[in-house]
Amino acid sequence: MKTSKSYTRATHALLIPYRFITRSLYRKIWFCFFVTITITVIALGLDYYVQTSSDIKDRAIGNMELISSQSAATLESYMLNVKNFAWEYFGDKDFQQFVKDLGADPETYSHYSTKFSQFMSRNPVADLIMVSQLNGGNRLTSGGLSKASSLDIDYDQLKTIAIANDGKGVWLPTVAIDPRTKKSTKTLIFVQAVKTINFNSDNPVVGVMFIRLSSDFIKGWLGEIGNEEQGQYELVDAKDGKVMFALDEKQLGERLTGLDPLFAFSYHVNSRYLYADHQGERTLFVSNKLDNTSWVLVGQVPLNVLLEQVNELALRTLIIGAVCLLGAMIIASILSSKIITPLKQLKKGIISIEKGDYNISVPVSSKDEIGYFVRRFNQMAKEINMLIVKVYEADLVKKDAEIKSLQSQINPHFLYNTLGMIDSLAALHDDDRISMISSNLAKMFRYNISAGHMSTLQAEIRQLEIYLSIQQVRFSDRLSYSIDMEDGLQTILTPKLLLQPLVENSFMHGIDHLPAGGEIRIRACSLSDTDAAITVWNNGPPIHPERLASLQTMLEQCQQQNYAGNAASSIGLFNVQYRIKLVFGNHYGLALDSGEEQGTTVTVWVKKMRVEEAHDEINDRR
Repeated sequence: MKTSKSYTRATHALLIPYRFITRSLYRKIWFCFFVTITITVIALGLDYYVQTSSDIKDRAIGNMELISSQSAATLESYMLNVKNFAWEYFGDKDFQQFVKDLGADPETYSHYSTKFSQFMSRNPVADLIMVSQLNGGNRLTSGGLSKASSLDIDYDQLKTIAIANDGKGVWLPTVAIDPRTKKSTKTLIFVQAVKTINFNSDNPVVGVMFIRLSSDFIKGWLGEIGNEEQGQYELVDAKDGKVMFALDEKQLGERLTGLDPLFAFSYHVNSRYLYADHQGERTLFVSNKLDNTSWVLVGQVPLNVLLEQVNELALRTLIIGAVCLLGAMIIASILSSKIITPLKQLKKGIISIEKGDYNISVPVSSKDEIGYFVRRFNQMAKEINMLIVKVYEADLVKKDAEIKSLQSQINPHFLYNTLGMIDSLAALHDDDRISMISSNLAKMFRYNISAGHMSTLQAEIRQLEIYLSIQQVRFSDRLSYSIDMEDGLQTILTPKLLLQPLVENSFMHGIDHLPAGGEIRIRACSLSDTDAAITVWNNGPPIHPERLASLQTMLEQCQQQNYAGNAASSIGLFNVQYRIKLVFGNHYGLALDSGEEQGTTVTVWVKKMRVEEAHDEINDRR
């Protein structure tokens, strides 16, 4: 109950603005202008914003994919140079012998050390080249001892992988320690086993060659390809999603969660992009895979940076739209007042007529449609004032005629008293039939003229029982009848005197034509939770097929304006059909069926209407 009251109060509160607007034509016109202009501005602004932002996003994706692809290709070319450099020594027998006897010949040691240094000077991407024997005892290092010492962290693991690849070079992640800051950073290193090539032996591995990428070079390379508008780039290990290289040292070691599709590369697909939430803001990510490594070049740019210009333009559009809306509302107010002022005068005139002052005359100030309405109103008020006297005189004549008509009517109580006198005389002469007939006739008459046009099905059945009891006296042994009503249907409502015309038809067209054995059966049953059916059956002569088809067609097409024009023999059917449809709706009504062996059956489909819903239902049908 409390919930219902709260809902009612909330609904009432929501309707207050609506009622405020609808009670004034001025406010309705003003509101229409406001809604129309607002919707137009918002629709145009949204369309422009969505289209422009979509174009900017597409261009940003294309630019970032191009930059990342070109940058990855640049780094891959450096890495290819490193790989080719190492491969040159793979088949060099002198170099193989040098590694096998590493440290034994100082001149050869200096020769290869100079070559390695020259390569690193031409290719700053590499900061360390080291050749080591298998036992790690003797090494040739180019790039500084401080840089070489950091390789000891992963030396054993890298050597094991190089030997397992049996001379095939491979790029692996490793750690480089900055000698200045003493901080470790991740980088890539190319490892390749050095083997003695001898067709008469098993080609044993004699050492391992290491070429490491410079972390300083990679950071500089990332700084060149990234900017505020084109995004910031970083190298990420696709295996665990951790950031290996980034300009912002705070991002080093950070794990990129929820970005698995960025690393889902397939054959001939080395680039991906997606939108995701990163550090509290929506961000565009673009990735490009580095060949022969598990590293991925990832670029990212916040959407608010991409859409900064279009957001500023959208703000200016909203400001311009608001100013235009304000100006339009001022113009709408001026135009509305030109229309509303004469309408207000017309409203005052209507209020005066409602109060009985028909001498009102509204001033006319325009020649448009509103001026026409005002002139016609003034003419109407004048004519109404002239007709009042005529109507008053006609009303007096009408009342005098009604009085005379009432004087000529028979008082219903006189009929009740007369039937009572017949009943008393029948009792005096011991004739129970007359007494029963007069008593039942009085009950039927009282039911017919009682107030209201709806009655319960139980009262209708009781009326039929009274009617059939009178007919039983008339037909005696020629007539037998039965009435069966399902429990629960006693209280449903039907139009008053709905069934009696159908039973009368059973006598007129059925029982009257039988010398004996006449039978009438009345049955009421439920069809569903909402519908019920009442059947009236008699065993009289069947209806001729052509007549039956004609009646069925006319019942389907029965309308209020034409049922009264049908033959007297079927007017009862059309009356019942129309009343059912009027009260219950077009889904309900009569069905007529007749045959030589099955007799004649009239079925009435009605709605299970209870007393509490009858008033609203009937008003809806009207």
